[in-house]
Amino acid sequence: MNVQKIDYTQFKSRNQTIRFADDVARHVNKCFPRISSTKVEEFVNINAFRNLKKRLNGETENKLRDEVSYYYDSADNFVGKIFAFIKPIKKYKLGNCGESAQLAAIVAKINGIKNCHIAQLCDKNGKDLDHSVLFVNDKKPYIIDCWLGFADYVPNIINKYKTQYNKIFKINDNDKPTFFTNINDTYTNFLKDDFTRTQINKLRRIYPELYIKKGYV
Repeated sequence: MNVQKIDYTQFKSRNQTIRFADDVARHVNKCFPRISSTKVEEFVNINAFRNLKKRLNGETENKLRDEVSYYYDSADNFVGKIFAFIKPIKKYKLGNCGESAQLAAIVAKINGIKNCHIAQLCDKNGKDLDHSVLFVNDKKPYIIDCWLGFADYVPNIINKYKTQYNKIFKINDNDKPTFFTNINDTYTNFLKDDFTRTQINKLRRIYPELYIKKGYV
């Protein structure tokens, strides 16, 4: 009998990567409890609350995002710009997938995850499917999706979108969605680069709750 040797060290390493990414997703949602107007529309009994989605959309667009823009444009340093993303969400407790991806980028970088940036889910023809995530360009790329609250390697995430979450994304079986990473907007460009050690230390002092301490996983 031929017995194939299994590299448990490699298997464990892969699991540790996704387990920590999962912890980042959960930590974001723990630190920033928020309601998503786009998620509310999937509620079974949403028709019983006719004005809820409209009200949440209005508050997200006209209060939350206006305040993010105001603080960001007024900021004259790195910490001030990070504050612009955090303060309004803590105040209004609102946020859709775009805000979730921005928070994921901040928390991931504070906790040492490198080469990660915001990406858009697209179909095989490049059509935007209106969903933002954090794409981590590791040896085996993976996604942190704080809007849905989990992380996984790219093929596994796409499979979940096509099956478990197909009611939301409505992806055909024969479609091959991908993640578009060359997004060119002010916020995404600001959050694209790795944070320096000095920047990380400053943010850990100001926002200690965003740091996932050793032994957390």
